[in-house]
Amino acid sequence: MKKINLLFVALIILFGCSEVPDGSEKTGNEEAFPISEETISKEELQTEIPQEKASEPEDIPNKLCSMLPLTSELSPADKFFCLAVVNNDPEFCQEIKGDEGEIDEDAEKNKNICLAVSKADTSYCKNIQDISAKHVCYYQTAVINKNINICDEIDFGGENERLQCYFNFVSNKYWWDKSDEIKEEDCNKFPANEPDKNTCLAFKERDVSRCGNNVNCLTFFKQDMSFCSGKGSVLKDCIRDRAMVNKDFSICETLSGEKRDDCIGDFCTHISLDSALCEKISDDMERQSRYMEVAMHMARNQR
Repeated sequence: MKKINLLFVALIILFGCSEVPDGSEKTGNEEAFPISEETISKEELQTEIPQEKASEPEDIPNKLCSMLPLTSELSPADKFFCLAVVNNDPEFCQEIKGDEGEIDEDAEKNKNICLAVSKADTSYCKNIQDISAKHVCYYQTAVINKNINICDEIDFGGENERLQCYFNFVSNKYWWDKSDEIKEEDCNKFPANEPDKNTCLAFKERDVSRCGNNVNCLTFFKQDMSFCSGKGSVLKDCIRDRAMVNKDFSICETLSGEKRDDCIGDFCTHISLDSALCEKISDDMERQSRYMEVAMHMARNQR
């Protein structure tokens, strides 16, 4: 059986509530960082749209989706999920299947996530039993469909699960330079005594003074690198945050292993929206996930 990752896992849990200071699910801002076909190699641009949807426009998002899977060890499920979101067409989700003759639970999870996101319908999330997959389903459906109220429908994990979903939503808006789309009612979803309420307001107003002494909020704003050996030493992704905030890709290159891949992946999907930078990711599954993000967020910005 091929390796199947939960669809677009990079999108989830890059942020957490204030006690889980690990970054964010983000997307690049195409208007601020224009994308052209020059960022994709000629070989990539020659990749054909699958025959099942050959009539779809041969734009860059479709080209990126159609490159998947990147290796024979990875499942084609990501390709169909990517195409479903890029083309706003849930029919692609029906192509997510397990190996012939096998009951593939991962394929069923991924198909439900694909249908939930592409139809903006959380009833498909409710069909999923695995908690991690349910988590992915609600978070992605809320973020990709630009609807924080989808987080209200989370019926597992208690209030903390909903709070993490809210935080994930608003922190994405912040990283995408779309703070003007964060509404006061979004921040009011956090209890008054939650530090994340002030963090949400800091995102909305782009005002670091709202953070007070909360390092989990301060890390989203410009800080010297020394911050990571001082107050920020408790943060898992402090150096990655410095690369993101300062829009300095070279900081990612100072890291190694999984942290380097995570930093490059977040940068190429949220700061530059550039598949060429994503190519620098070492892990195949991580690189595939980031290509999906670039494709989906480019398509989203075009709508």
